[in-house]
Amino acid sequence: MDSGAAMPAEIYADDYRVDEDARRAFDVEVGDDVISEVQHAIGRIRPEIAAFFGIALRGDEGPGFLRYSTGGFYGRHLDVSPEWDERFPRRISVVVFLTSAGEHCEGGSLRMYVPRMCEIVPRAGTLVAFPSNAPHEVLPVTEGVRDVVVDWLY
Repeated sequence: MDSGAAMPAEIYADDYRVDEDARRAFDVEVGDDVISEVQHAIGRIRPEIAAFFGIALRGDEGPGFLRYSTGGFYGRHLDVSPEWDERFPRRISVVVFLTSAGEHCEGGSLRMYVPRMCEIVPRAGTLVAFPSNAPHEVLPVTEGVRDVVVDWLY
């Protein structure tokens, strides 16, 4: 990710746009070989994720690579909306931490709001899967860089 081009990450609200009041992060371009490797790795565990949540999962949107620098965050949001269902049939959101708090960054925890509020501190190699309709946010990175892979399964 250090060698990839980084562009401000967008949000989707009727169309794609940058909104730094809602999200301050970067989409990082990586090589097709990296995308393919990560997509296959997530695909290999998709049956386990489906079994855990008790739902059928047949595909994914494909991995995205995100960087949250100091000051980066993503306010409370959902990864679905009723009007998106045909375009984005997301059922399960996946986050894979590539960096660890205390080593690469401070802050940047993933805060989940259901079934109760909890915070997941970044730890490289940790995969977190949750229903895409669960409210969540990325708390501000106070120092360093938080890198993650994200994908949405359907």
